Amino acid sequence: IEKAGIKQIINGPFTFALDGNPLVGPVQGLTNFWCACAVMAGFSQGGGVGLALSNWMVHGDPGFDVWGMDVARFGEWATLRYTNAKVRENYSRRFSIRFPNEELPAARPAQTTPLYDTMLANNAVMGDSWGLETPLWFAPKGAEPKDIVSFHRSNDFGPIGEEVRATREKVGVTEIANFAKYEVSGPAAEDFLNRLMTNRMPKTGRIVLTPMLNEFGRLIGDFTIANAGEERFMIWSSSAAQKYHMRWFEKHLPKDG
Repeated sequence: IEKAGIKQIINGPFTFALDGNPLVGPVQGLTNFWCACAVMAGFSQGGGVGLALSNWMVHGDPGFDVWGMDVARFGEWATLRYTNAKVRENYSRRFSIRFPNEELPAARPAQTTPLYDTMLANNAVMGDSWGLETPLWFAPKGAEPKDIVSFHRSNDFGPIGEEVRATREKVGVTEIANFAKYEVSGPAAEDFLNRLMTNRMPKTGRIVLTPMLNEFGRLIGDFTIANAGEERFMIWSSSAAQKYHMRWFEKHLPKDG
């Protein structure tokens, strides 16, 4: 073997999504157009991807939780530049230990709010929330605003506890730019939302918290809904699931419009 030499070299492309997981599911905006790509470990993942996709096409549900593969987990913010940077970061860390709540730096900041610089000036430790820079916690004065990741309590435990106490005992202000926001309006708006959500819609000027279930009784969302009057409802929910939820809303729109 020592003297055999290299007889042939074969190079082939890998396909990656920016988090290293496959991209599977119906593509928003296109009818009967499905995606099953970025399956890097094709031999080991192909069976599960194929099963999920066939269940989804035939029965309308993959049959098990495939959020980690769902193509809806990314939006327009996942540009080619962002994806290239994240793919390289992910591959370079392929055999590294990933810690709970660990935030990775490549391609950031991609999107910011007008309060971004103010947050940094107040020692905010920022996180990536669906491509948007969002404050996770605030480091004490004089301390470096940086996560020290751990499988136990990390360095954010104390400052977050102080923030909770201050908000509970005094007052707190939060930025909600990282929430997904929807508006549903029209004569059938209330009936539409009553059919999708587990709770009944609130009266004018009121707000309700409500889960949303699929046809199999599985939890697929949690929403805050306000009745703004004049057949108009404002909705807030998880930013990470906004493409997923919009796909569900569009799928269940009344056939008569």
